[in-house]
Amino acid sequence: MKNFTLKVLAIFILLLFQGIYAQSPNLISYQAIVRGAGNALAANKSIGVKVSILQTSASGTVVYQESFTPNPTTNANGLLTLQIGSGTPITGTLAGINWNTGPYFVKTEIDPNGGTAYSLVSTSQLLSVPYALSAKTAQSVTGITGTNNKVPKFISANSLGDSQISDNGTSVGINVGTLDPNIRFQVQSTTGDNSFRSTLVGVPATSIATAGSIYGESTTGIGVIGVSSSQNGIYGLATGTLGGTVGVNTGTGKGIWGVTTGAGVAGFFDGGTSGKGLIVSNGATGIGTENPTGRLTVMQPSTPVAGIDNYPAISGYSYTAAASLKGGVYGYYNTANYGTGIHGIGYNGVEFTDANSNFGTGNQDVGVFGSANTAGVEGVSTAGIGVVGYNKNSSFAATTGVGNTYGVYGYANTIGGATVPATRYGVYGFASGAATNYAGYFSGNVQVTGSLAKGSGTFKIDHPLDPENKYLYHSFVESPDMMNVYNGNISTDSNGTAYVKMPEYFSALNKDFRYQLTVIGTFAQAIISQEIKENTFVIKTDKPNIKVSWQVTGVRQDKFANAHRVIPEVEKEQEMKGKYLHAKEWGKPESQSIDFKSRPLDKMPETGMKGRTSEGNVKAVQNEKTEKGEVAGVTIKN
Repeated sequence: MKNFTLKVLAIFILLLFQGIYAQSPNLISYQAIVRGAGNALAANKSIGVKVSILQTSASGTVVYQESFTPNPTTNANGLLTLQIGSGTPITGTLAGINWNTGPYFVKTEIDPNGGTAYSLVSTSQLLSVPYALSAKTAQSVTGITGTNNKVPKFISANSLGDSQISDNGTSVGINVGTLDPNIRFQVQSTTGDNSFRSTLVGVPATSIATAGSIYGESTTGIGVIGVSSSQNGIYGLATGTLGGTVGVNTGTGKGIWGVTTGAGVAGFFDGGTSGKGLIVSNGATGIGTENPTGRLTVMQPSTPVAGIDNYPAISGYSYTAAASLKGGVYGYYNTANYGTGIHGIGYNGVEFTDANSNFGTGNQDVGVFGSANTAGVEGVSTAGIGVVGYNKNSSFAATTGVGNTYGVYGYANTIGGATVPATRYGVYGFASGAATNYAGYFSGNVQVTGSLAKGSGTFKIDHPLDPENKYLYHSFVESPDMMNVYNGNISTDSNGTAYVKMPEYFSALNKDFRYQLTVIGTFAQAIISQEIKENTFVIKTDKPNIKVSWQVTGVRQDKFANAHRVIPEVEKEQEMKGKYLHAKEWGKPESQSIDFKSRPLDKMPETGMKGRTSEGNVKAVQNEKTEKGEVAGVTIKN
């Protein structure tokens, strides 16, 4: 069979129609040049043609297919002309194609001998939607009526009429009969529930609306007025990223001012299950005062009732997601014997208590106390220290017999029989990035009464030969047996015998002894002639006066070790399976780290701690002498 090629000259030339009400034919004009072997024109030749319309891709679903009888014939220049839609349908109908759900492709197959032995010649994308066919639905519109300045709407399937919206080029109104030219936006309610006042004053000639659903701005009057006798004066609801109702005042007045004279609420903000009830990004905010001195100032009534927690400065409850009250907020509670500066109860969130400095007999004041299912206390700092714990009260010193003092105290326990999560932390530290970022840093002695699990362990000291410029590291000796190591040097006597006396506790502490002997200074043989008995073992050499280096190991058998044996191979907890202690070293992403989901900070809002409450008011209330101490570079004011 000779090879034929098809060169598309013009595709999708629509048969245009006269007027919007004229009948549009379901036809598409198609032209191509057919060439045979040697690129010769196939002039005046009957060609068998099959055309397919494909949806989505060049190999997509066939939505329409047809062939042509009689066969179309090329002209003297090899030009093939046909109308897609005028052939014999094989699959579908051209009229049934929804041209708005493309892309679409046209596939052309020909038989140069005029038969039906078609072979694929070309597939091309419809680069322009056949708008005349798509717009054919406009033929069904039968009537258009309306009123001047009214925005039209469909009042039936085939006709238009007036909507409730009016626009005269200066003002816009909803359900308003006659627009007031002095009011940019007007709303007339027919029911009175949750609606704008009919004489709503929005913004006169300077109105803008670029953000919230309602934006009101006025340099002399009121931006937005909402009045209701039984419902909501102004109700704002935003489902997207912008505000529902925004109040702006460019002078010294109030952006939003809510007034209630009965038992209602002057201002109510509900963030739902995942939103935010109220955000103040800048400036000072006052609750109970019109003269706030910090980012958030909360004042109690001027005459509080005596007692504990009758009028807390800030009282909050968190029932679901993690929550925290960060450093931009300061609460001070000045009552007798016991007071709470900031007090919160967190059920699934963050609980914290910041007690006052009014110490009295029998007081149990706590600097910061946290107890919650996730993180009791969160400390975040971009440049300094997130949390500092400091105890200065000498009455709680260890030497008085009252008890030890704690800078930071962490406690983890199962409450109410809960079994999830399986792992809990009294104190949790996390560090990543540089090698000198530490999850925990202790300058001084550290005591661990329980077990210690680690990835590796070393000692780190100033290098003995260059202490000012270098460190020296040595790794720990690891064992799965809780092994103790003892060693020393000893010389045998004239009979080749040496008795090695171990500490008195040796046999009580250890079991399963193992021995190593190395002869020093000469060739000789050395053996353990008697194993440990009454904390003593005997070395025997085949020559007298031989120096021997010895090493003995024993496995701990004290009560703690017997109760907490190291199990070398352990199945991971179910929720930890598929995760890694050291994901990075295994070439895995950080999200597969066991610690990734356990970090309290990963579960909390990542807002910065930018605000710090002024200490001037606190000093005036406390009326105490200020002392300064330094803890880890942080000034502590007592």
